[in-house]
Amino acid sequence: MESTPLKTKVFLSSDKQDGFGVTSTIIYGEQEAILVDAQFTLANAHRLVAELLELQRNLTTIFITHLHPDHYLGIEVIKQVWPEARIIAYREIADEINDAWDFKIAWWGRTILKKNGATIKFTAERLEEEVIWLEGQPIEIPGVMCGDCIEIAPLWIPATRTLIASDLVFSDCHVWLADMRTPERLQKWLASLDRLEKMKPETVIPGHSSSTLHLMPSAISFTRRYIHDFFRQFAKASDGRELQENMDRLYPEMPLRICLEYSCRILKDHYVWPGDWPLSLREMPATF
Repeated sequence: MESTPLKTKVFLSSDKQDGFGVTSTIIYGEQEAILVDAQFTLANAHRLVAELLELQRNLTTIFITHLHPDHYLGIEVIKQVWPEARIIAYREIADEINDAWDFKIAWWGRTILKKNGATIKFTAERLEEEVIWLEGQPIEIPGVMCGDCIEIAPLWIPATRTLIASDLVFSDCHVWLADMRTPERLQKWLASLDRLEKMKPETVIPGHSSSTLHLMPSAISFTRRYIHDFFRQFAKASDGRELQENMDRLYPEMPLRICLEYSCRILKDHYVWPGDWPLSLREMPATF
């Protein structure tokens, strides 16, 4: 008797109240579930917990795709309900998250989010295997790829051709480009998008989205088009403000404006952002 294919349920935070329009994906079978990324604010983590509870599955694992804090600072809320759930990340990404956690709590938790921010540090277990098993079914890790962060581990559910792309892919929202300090980094991201398309996914779950969460493969081409548009306008603009104005004309009223604002300031105006991590990134000037 064949197993019922694993299912996915996507939670999307609002773009308001520091939600950043970030996705968390619940992968679940008949009895158990795995959570991919754990939200940013405590409020949105509570909303995510409500959806997990209503599924009535035992949460065994929390998988973190990369070190950006909007994907894991909500973990303390989830661990209150499922204290035995493992926290894992793929290979070197686990080390990066563990190194970043104190800074992320200090900057985002205490300084920015305050009552709505994380206060508890956890340790991500380093996962060496390229497969996670859930009720006897594989969830594959295609490797470490470059997206809005230089090291991201997406997940692939082969039975349903579902790609949990995390921040390799954005959908109908501004894209965080601020970490792309060099043309070499940018080319790695574009190569990642080419690779994802060649996988021929039927469902694509982006790391960030507008409220119209369509989960279509077209999000890959949207991300590529946005990147090309940004750097075409980058070459024409005299400063970050003009770059923002040019992008606003191309993408009017697009959500996640914080991504556009900081990408323009950091890359075009060479703003040294105190929220950057690791410190080596803060000290890396843009070379476009």
